[in-house]
Amino acid sequence: MKKFFLLLSVLLGSIITTAQDGFSDILAAGVEAGERYSNSYMAPAGEALSFNLSSGWYDDARVLKPGKFKIQVKAHGTFAPDSKKNFLLDPAEYEAIIQDSYDNTNNPPANIEVSFGDGSTAPRSIATALGENAMEQQLIIRSREATSGILLQEDVINLPNGLGNEGLDLVPTAFLQAGVGLGAGLELKARLVPKITFEEAETSLYGVGLQWEFTKLLQPSDDSTLPIAASFLAGYTRLDASYDFEDGVVVDGANQSIETQISSLNLSAIVSTNYKVLNFYGGLNYYRGTTQTDLLGTYTFASNTVIFPIAATVEDPISVDTDINGFLGTAGVKLTLGAFNINADYTFGEYSTATASIFFRI
Repeated sequence: MKKFFLLLSVLLGSIITTAQDGFSDILAAGVEAGERYSNSYMAPAGEALSFNLSSGWYDDARVLKPGKFKIQVKAHGTFAPDSKKNFLLDPAEYEAIIQDSYDNTNNPPANIEVSFGDGSTAPRSIATALGENAMEQQLIIRSREATSGILLQEDVINLPNGLGNEGLDLVPTAFLQAGVGLGAGLELKARLVPKITFEEAETSLYGVGLQWEFTKLLQPSDDSTLPIAASFLAGYTRLDASYDFEDGVVVDGANQSIETQISSLNLSAIVSTNYKVLNFYGGLNYYRGTTQTDLLGTYTFASNTVIFPIAATVEDPISVDTDINGFLGTAGVKLTLGAFNINADYTFGEYSTATASIFFRI
């Protein structure tokens, strides 16, 4: 189930992995510490998927003739830079966060200590949702009575791996994309993954785009052709995903779920050659992507932890947001064999994306 769901929504799948590998432990360290860790762990996955959904809107600067239709099966793979596969976790930073959270409770005065499982307190590179830990990593959180130094509580948090531990070195997506010629140099595009429900997981994707081939204005007649074509394109993609935990499996509580919304806007200037069989195309793209992931429901900690030594309940405790924008460059090739077409391209950026598709024109 995990690998299937990762293919549909890497971001949501990463959070599920966190839950399976000790999510309750991370949240039990306190909401503030849990949210800080979740942002460091999850943000690169949200960014990668935003880049992924911004890509693949075009395979030609030429648009379809009026009334013509095409349908494509597209596959994307987004590659993260090594710097996004790990983040530096400083135990002293988390010690200060957890100490502050503890001091704001009604618990007896205590001093908080945070170290890695091997006792080290030096900052260490830890896997994000896109990476992999070289070895099992743990955080040890201890509380000691403020006056005597007697150990009151010790919690062990198992830090999760990311996609690298699943054997994936990229963020994959796949969906259907269709286009129809409207005339006046315009082509309407749409992309879709119908709502899919698999066990407790649900995901859907939709998008709409409009491409305008403005070089048609430069043609002296409908029968003449220019050696190149140029166009503008605007495209918007939205992915919605959710996962309902079986209440009480992760932490005691009710209505426990994760919801993710990813939106991506792409504006492109495109040029391509204008031949019958083999063509090359490229584009300059402006993108804007936002991601919001929320951990919803109530979570009750009935057993002793450093922050929750007695029963306590938190509601909708964690939210992770990303907002990215910038420019990307795309270069690709397209082979046309009658109504059958194959294309492949590569989009260059902080997160680079390879795209391939096969499609038919009617």
